[in-house]
Amino acid sequence: MPKTFTCSSTETDGIHNYSEISIDPILLSNYSNEESLAAFLTNQSCSEEFNKLKSELLEEVMSIIHNNLTEKQKEVVIMMYLEGKTQQAISNELGKHQTAVHKIIQGNIDYKTPEQKRYGGALKKIKRLCESNKKIKQILLQMRMYVANNSSANINKKEQI
Repeated sequence: MPKTFTCSSTETDGIHNYSEISIDPILLSNYSNEESLAAFLTNQSCSEEFNKLKSELLEEVMSIIHNNLTEKQKEVVIMMYLEGKTQQAISNELGKHQTAVHKIIQGNIDYKTPEQKRYGGALKKIKRLCESNKKIKQILLQMRMYVANNSSANINKKEQI
């Protein structure tokens, strides 16, 4: 099962907002009552408008992945986050050591330099590009507004009952 992939957008006031592209149903099953997070997310995920926004967000993130990562980074990110493979499974499939796969995803620190500079790291690159992408910021804002509007509508419905 695919892992969740988080995309963030930084607001002008410095507050980070996060949105998950996919949600693992096993995690949601831990919320058992009717008023739970699972019920809320299930209601949101049934909405055609919200699903359209999630698809647009995924499309934009995939564009960033395909246009900005090296071939090795693309391959490993897709295997890990879209196919749900572990670092060990990827290393076995690609014939690389697991630490090499980890470095592709997380980057590496060069301890030989005085500043101990971090290099590589597909996730760091994706995060940086997502944070500066205007289309992603707009989609995340629309998603937040949609959720806020529907949350207040649900609260008003319950108050009327």
